Amino acid sequence: MHLHEGCLIGYPTVIVSIRAMVVDNEFGGAVLYYPIMASLISKKKGNKLYYYVVESARVDGKPRIVQQTYLGTADRLADLLKERTAPVPLSATTREFGLPGALWLAAQHSGVWGVLKAMWPEPRSGPSIAHYLLLAVIHRICQPGPKTEVADWYRSSILQPLWGLSAERFRSQDFWDAFDEIHVEADQHGGGDELEQAQLRLLAVWKQKQLVSRRLLAYDTTNFYTWTASTNSRNRLAQRGHNKQGRHNLRQVGLSYVLDGENGISLCHHVYAGNVADVEELPKALERIVKMLDHNQIERSSVTLVFDKGTAALDNTLLLKEAGVGWISALPWNQAPPELRDRDIEKVPLCSSDQPGVHAVAERALVHGQEYPCVLKYSASFASEQLHSVTTSLAKVLQSLRRLSMDLAKPGCRLKEAAIRNKIRRWLLSSQFLEDLIQWNLDSENGRWRLQFDFNHAAFQKLLNHRLGRTLLLTNRMDWTAELVVAGYSGQQHVEQVFRGLKDGDWLGWGPMYHWTDSKIRVHAFYCMLGISLLQYIHKQSQSAWPGLTMEQMLAELRQIQQFVLLYPPQGEKGPRRATVVRSKQTFPQQQLAKMLGLDELANHKM
Repeated sequence: MHLHEGCLIGYPTVIVSIRAMVVDNEFGGAVLYYPIMASLISKKKGNKLYYYVVESARVDGKPRIVQQTYLGTADRLADLLKERTAPVPLSATTREFGLPGALWLAAQHSGVWGVLKAMWPEPRSGPSIAHYLLLAVIHRICQPGPKTEVADWYRSSILQPLWGLSAERFRSQDFWDAFDEIHVEADQHGGGDELEQAQLRLLAVWKQKQLVSRRLLAYDTTNFYTWTASTNSRNRLAQRGHNKQGRHNLRQVGLSYVLDGENGISLCHHVYAGNVADVEELPKALERIVKMLDHNQIERSSVTLVFDKGTAALDNTLLLKEAGVGWISALPWNQAPPELRDRDIEKVPLCSSDQPGVHAVAERALVHGQEYPCVLKYSASFASEQLHSVTTSLAKVLQSLRRLSMDLAKPGCRLKEAAIRNKIRRWLLSSQFLEDLIQWNLDSENGRWRLQFDFNHAAFQKLLNHRLGRTLLLTNRMDWTAELVVAGYSGQQHVEQVFRGLKDGDWLGWGPMYHWTDSKIRVHAFYCMLGISLLQYIHKQSQSAWPGLTMEQMLAELRQIQQFVLLYPPQGEKGPRRATVVRSKQTFPQQQLAKMLGLDELANHKM
């Protein structure tokens, strides 16, 4: 028998149980012990008293102890009593704490919140445009979705008690009304572009706080498909073009932007029509970059612009020369000297340990009518990634060709020659290098099409020895070594990571984007790129607590830090209900992150 919860500790009285106990005796028969009594007794061992609960009954007419349970010392009994009498909470509410709290603190410490409030001051009551912009940023990172879901998410986050604003003030219509008041490029209100002014002010603040390096600027372009209807004539940005996500049936918008090559903060961006080629966007982007540098009194020759081979055209090279900025570009493979492209890797020097597995060599080459340093870079890790991609795609396409060949051999196959050839070309163009690795032939025999194909072993060997893992770089930095050029080009990796984070939704969900007007699309791009800057800011901070922490790991750890609001009953009959706020149990890395990002002091943080 176990001791009842309401009958114990601290009272040495005898308590009679209403239950009976049936046990087997030594002769195999059952004996009924009734009644059973439980009492608290003490035994002295040394200088201490130890307490037991004993249960006794009459056996054959004589009192006997039938069970004894050890409780411990008097201090232990006091703890048990305290635990038994602690109040039980009436309800528990969960708040998202770690990630939204870290982003809110980052907006304050990095100067973002101050700039937004200065651009769009608070009204006499309620949230300002700055609130709507920053909430859109944080919501896109924490829980991407439409504006109809923002109010419910805000209500369940740490932002509501920090801001002190009702969730009913953040309906979807409230966002659209607030964004309509922002003057953007070429809108009907006239005047200056407030988003561009805000970006210039942000750069000035970040420069003062030494959050930008001034040395490397990583530039690139991409596009995003939209759900804009084909009949929507009010939208000039969303146009059809070659979509990099494969959604060619949808209208798309283009985005060019510049990141700080060392810290990854977004310095400027531009949204352009989806039918404009990447190479045509650089002149407009370069105009914005030069304006940004001059406005913040940054010497043009002191920065180096890094971009990929998609913008490496003759006209753009001339524009860069006129702008007076340094640049590093990836060079199309067929424009480099053949003797440099085919050089044996064993004869290419290995870089320092700062760039493990990387070889690099520089050579002067005549490109676009002028001599520039041309650098051959070989990366062992990049070669392995390319090899994995090639072999995976090769296996898929070869299987598809085999199935097609069998289908053509079936009686009654009605596939036409043009359809067959188009299908094969589409497969071969689905991945790089496949056209060189697969040989095929389509013949007609007795009114039926026959497909034969083979794997080109010689081309594959050439690919392994002279192509995979290699990148050709071009620069106007005549005095830089090959290793410096390679290190500078690595800033382009920030842009590629941002692209993946935006499109896959791992960092910040760009989509879904249902905006119907150009101005809303520009506002959407502004707060998405602002979110990238806040993420890069806290990621840079987190490296002190956890070196080598990836962005994905940081987001996962911060999302696990929750806050619980426990509601307890009142102490008296008419007293108010009591609430206690506690945090979820944290691992040691989460504790270090919370300390480094200032989450431990967030409870006392005032807006």
